[in-house]
Amino acid sequence: MNMVTHRTRDLIVKTDYSGYFSVSLRPTPSVGLAVTLSETDLSEVTQVTPEQVSLPILRRASDLSVEPEFTPREKIPRAPRGIRGLTSYAKRLLVGAVNFLEQKYTKRNLVFHTATLPCDDLAIKLEALRKSKQILKYWRKVLSRLLAKLGLSCEDIVIVLEIQKRGAIHFHSIFPNFYRNGRFVISLAQLDRAWKQALTAVLPALKTVDFSKSCKTERVKKSAGRYLAKYLSKGLSVSKFGEINFSVTWYSIGDGLKQKLKALAKKAIATIRRDFDIVQLIQEITITKMAWKISFFLLDGKKLRSFFGFYDYRRLDFCDFLVNLICQLNQQII
Repeated sequence: MNMVTHRTRDLIVKTDYSGYFSVSLRPTPSVGLAVTLSETDLSEVTQVTPEQVSLPILRRASDLSVEPEFTPREKIPRAPRGIRGLTSYAKRLLVGAVNFLEQKYTKRNLVFHTATLPCDDLAIKLEALRKSKQILKYWRKVLSRLLAKLGLSCEDIVIVLEIQKRGAIHFHSIFPNFYRNGRFVISLAQLDRAWKQALTAVLPALKTVDFSKSCKTERVKKSAGRYLAKYLSKGLSVSKFGEINFSVTWYSIGDGLKQKLKALAKKAIATIRRDFDIVQLIQEITITKMAWKISFFLLDGKKLRSFFGFYDYRRLDFCDFLVNLICQLNQQII
């Protein structure tokens, strides 16, 4: 009896608590830009085989008839950290953290607090951006003390800096604030005083400024993660202030909360055959409506190598579902 063996490769599946997932072949080569499903016809996408990938021939320097010449690369100065806004990883981390808080406390006991820099002076705004790391640190410290006094978790605080189109600087904070007898345990007046204490500790020039209208607190009515994502999709650029040469810190998350999110992130490896159809996998995920906004990466503009998208973060079994779906499709290949 002749045994037929098939060469295999691995698909790496990753999910996190922000509702983001990715599926990629290992090893992942250099790929082009992400292309959304609405912009590309999947029927034109072909699978890649090892024979189709042209690799350069490697030779030892001693085999060359001419000594290699090395031209030192010109060192390009690195842009200050945060100058281009939040990274995609940071956005997913923030949304995942807020999703976790909503699951833990429910929307009723979670608030979205906005603290505004109460000054339109350009020099003060630039100084606030320059000292954004200190402001976030002090605001978290003062807010933590306030929460601790009332028996609330001082670790479950997420803070994000936002720059509006008109140049106003906001600090959005999401934290637990129990709603009892028609009002929050921590009043807006307490938060006003706490914000002034934190901000003036870093920017003493604001001690004489009126803080009475610098804060507002809103209840989370729908989804805290989507509410925050609305602000993350805009107002995250310092370009409106001209060219700056200092780093900007955009957010603050407690270390304990970060560790909990890392524990909730999942990674699985599914072994598939070389002729596995990744396009069919994407189509099955789309048909079952288990995910949305699926985009994929193309190698050389034609060959599909990886894709990513978003799912309902409350589906904690999504990673297992995806691996099982891959195994089912892999077994269908004859």
